[in-house]
Amino acid sequence: MNIESLKYFLSVEKYNSFSLAAEELCISQSSLSKHIKKLEVELNCVLFERCTRHINLTDAGITLKKYALNIVNNYDELLIDMNKFTSSFPKLSIGYIPVINQYNIANLIGRFNSKVTDLQLIFHEGEHSEILNLLLSQKIDFAFLRSDTLDYSNLDITQLAQDELVLIVPKTHSLSKKKYVSISELSNENFISLGKNSGVYDFFVSQCKKFSFEPNVVCFNSRIENILGLVVAGMGISPLMRKTVECFDKTNISIVLIKEKISSNLCLVHLKNKKLSKIENEFKNYLIKNTTTI
Repeated sequence: MNIESLKYFLSVEKYNSFSLAAEELCISQSSLSKHIKKLEVELNCVLFERCTRHINLTDAGITLKKYALNIVNNYDELLIDMNKFTSSFPKLSIGYIPVINQYNIANLIGRFNSKVTDLQLIFHEGEHSEILNLLLSQKIDFAFLRSDTLDYSNLDITQLAQDELVLIVPKTHSLSKKKYVSISELSNENFISLGKNSGVYDFFVSQCKKFSFEPNVVCFNSRIENILGLVVAGMGISPLMRKTVECFDKTNISIVLIKEKISSNLCLVHLKNKKLSKIENEFKNYLIKNTTTI
């Protein structure tokens, strides 16, 4: 058993699908299946109940998940911690939710990196709660997060991009003919959502509760392209931030605005009491200067 095999196991569990997990891991489905089978042989137990349309964890798989999450998270944090001892070159450790490409942040980081000699960048992608915990535990220097659920008392929060929550529906859905819809009209809909630990999920659920209902989420997925595919297939509709879907093919979907106008800011975040180094100040100021048009 190694870290890689545990990451493969967690990815399959995350998507309840070998094909989606293989896509995320950039390996073939057959190769992923062999890795999981090897892990099952090593542990002498079956980890997944394999059905025609879906897979589920067995009791053994549920137990392994508990330990695997801790082992993988501890390993990733270890690498982040140890990296500061590897050389004397300037370093920046950055955590982000998986939307920085849609907001042009990835491009800005690349341009900044090209301007600084021998800068070492360490990245950690994850959902909102995971990245926030890394920041609060001082495992990373900066985080790119949505501001909606952040505590301003202990965090320095700089807005980089403003966005709004919209509904993504298939062209065949009755809502696709509307320009605006109120959240109060959505209590009977099925939803496909970003993960439970994502900021958008928490944000959307809190808005629905204001109208006295909890959304019926039939599927979670962390990749926007997969969510859009499931929407087109008629599995449900999805609450997403408008700018995160603008770069995708919209031939078979409609973007419906929400009457209540629910805004959200993508922000650069660091600990409020943190004394920034020279390179950290340069990075922060560069982003502020170059995100005025986002």
